[in-house]
Amino acid sequence: MASHFSAEERALLEGTWPLELLEDPIRQPRVVTTAREFLWEVFVGEHLGDFIVLPNGVDLLGLAEEDAMPSDVLQALDSTSSVKELLERLQKDSEMLGRYKAPSGILSSAERTHRPGEAGVEYVDHKGEQRTVLPKQRRNLPGRINEVLRLVEKGEADAESLYIAEMRLLEAAIHPINREKVKTVCKRDVKDVVGHLASWTFYWDRHDEGVFIGNRGSGKGVHVDQVLWSNVGKNWRGYKLVAAWPKGAVSNRICREFDDQLFSPPLSDAKAAALREAAKVALLRPGDVYFFSGGTAHTALCISRGMGLSAYESIVTLHPLHSGLCMQTCDRSSPCWLEGAMPDDEFEDILEEASDQLQEAAQQFLQGGPQIDVTSTSKEAQKLKAFEPPQLWKDLRAELLADQAFVRLLQEHFAATVALCLTRSRYMRSQIDCTVKRAHRMLTSGRARFASVSPKRSRSRSRRGKSARSESRSNE
Repeated sequence: MASHFSAEERALLEGTWPLELLEDPIRQPRVVTTAREFLWEVFVGEHLGDFIVLPNGVDLLGLAEEDAMPSDVLQALDSTSSVKELLERLQKDSEMLGRYKAPSGILSSAERTHRPGEAGVEYVDHKGEQRTVLPKQRRNLPGRINEVLRLVEKGEADAESLYIAEMRLLEAAIHPINREKVKTVCKRDVKDVVGHLASWTFYWDRHDEGVFIGNRGSGKGVHVDQVLWSNVGKNWRGYKLVAAWPKGAVSNRICREFDDQLFSPPLSDAKAAALREAAKVALLRPGDVYFFSGGTAHTALCISRGMGLSAYESIVTLHPLHSGLCMQTCDRSSPCWLEGAMPDDEFEDILEEASDQLQEAAQQFLQGGPQIDVTSTSKEAQKLKAFEPPQLWKDLRAELLADQAFVRLLQEHFAATVALCLTRSRYMRSQIDCTVKRAHRMLTSGRARFASVSPKRSRSRSRRGKSARSESRSNE
């Protein structure tokens, strides 16, 4: 797709990153134009090394900021023009200080606390390195604000580099849509848009979803996520430059050489050369929704004259390339492994949730899903009666499920991911239950046409299909 920047955008880009990289067709993001196309890519597409953007996606998906974000956060943003001003405003707002937190920051690989996606009130020091304040005081937002403003006053922190990352609720609260206890600030997400289809992923986290706030010159230094998952981002306000590097050796080297360094102008020769190795270099605009792998080195730089506001959901799709990459998170023999990855015991918690997710998808499949929303008659559905999904969301779900190729790919990817779990992950092999194995056998033995019959009848046919079942086990 040919690159096009307005005069306003060119003015914002001036003096930031090399324009020729942003205009290079090879490095440009893959742009989709409809919400259905975007969701298709999220569920069954392959995006490793790619960056997928849906312009005006927050409106096309029914995720406008006034519907998705708390009013007090939006009012605070409307009344300030920089992160420094926002922090000074928060200092005086005891109600907001008692409601929100910005947890421990992205630290150097030697300092990381090993919690997924943690960040906080960050700044760039006189050496050009991105730091966080009071990293061990995760719940002490007032103290962190006081400390970073003190550093700015003393000239030890660059005021323009201040960045609020992974802002969440201080205490878990009931989500207004699915009634789960969560710490996300957001009131609705892409996960809500797709409804029961969210079960047809390996992992989809909304509990710890973080909100990011920055101004021109701030952003996120180079890093690989501590779990090799992907991210669905919503960019409500501001312009942001992003870069993502190819997986494996290049990504690892970039992380070693530029660990947590912000690519702010003026770029050094080394950083300019590193950007030329990026697989994708893109400009994100207000309203964009986007999708990319956090399992490769990536960085972001805010270039707006005003405030930027975005949030990310962590997701692992059933595409075997992505579920397989996720399962390599703690595998030291993998070329994608990096120092600072999540510890084994914490990653097992992620995998336990993934096994629950597979079980939900398998139960849906055995009862006629995903075309039939079997959750609508469950006890869980009773909790959701108070929320009626917008017609837009109903229509998007119906469009996806009417696409036979989409459903077939979902089921194929489910079977491939289960096979990976059974052959490549000792922990997942111990977690996969008989329901998942049964769905897997039906899919790999070509009996998926029986998905719509009753579970009792399926079991009867399964007994008569012993030879086919034995053959499918050899593929698990």
